[in-house]
Amino acid sequence: MAPRQELSQKNRNKLSRRDLTTAAIALIEREGLDALSMRRLATELECAPMSLYTHVRSRDDLIDAVVEHLIEQLAPPEWSGESWQQVTRRTLEAYRDLAVQMPNSFELLALAPYDSSPVAPHLSRTVASFEQAGLTPEQARQILGILDGYATGFLIVWARSSTRGRSDEYAATAPGIAGLRDLEMFDRGLDALIAGLDLTLVRGTDGGEVLA
Repeated sequence: MAPRQELSQKNRNKLSRRDLTTAAIALIEREGLDALSMRRLATELECAPMSLYTHVRSRDDLIDAVVEHLIEQLAPPEWSGESWQQVTRRTLEAYRDLAVQMPNSFELLALAPYDSSPVAPHLSRTVASFEQAGLTPEQARQILGILDGYATGFLIVWARSSTRGRSDEYAATAPGIAGLRDLEMFDRGLDALIAGLDLTLVRGTDGGEVLA
């Protein structure tokens, strides 16, 4: 058996689901999501494509595994005596940092359905941490939805822009707006959003319903 074949056999015997997700993320970050296929991943891992199906059922299952891995990189949403504002800031800053670290892969998590198997438990834990910090179940649910809409929209645009790069011509022709999608603006928006949510959905509510 040739050395290459020996290596492939060894890799195939030792592969795990985590090996697949790690290699998939590395491929996505290097070449973009469109580069991810079972055949291409097998080439990266030096094994036969069919051997991957021992660990994942399909490309969609592989993407679920990637999303699960990304969620694991986030700071745990469990409450530790903080205010809901502090929990919110910690949760959203971890989400922002993940976009910075893995901008190409981030979109898979950001756009994953709420009811998907990796995402639903994470969201439930986040809601629970908000409730432990003093929010009602309805407040926690509404605030999570609003925060997710803000952070996902902002960070997807930021991640796509960062992977393409910003042209010198754009910076020269639009100096007044060139920084509106920078991460500093994300942090400012988060501060404003938390303050607004506190005023309208927390202090201005009674049992989760907005007061007239």
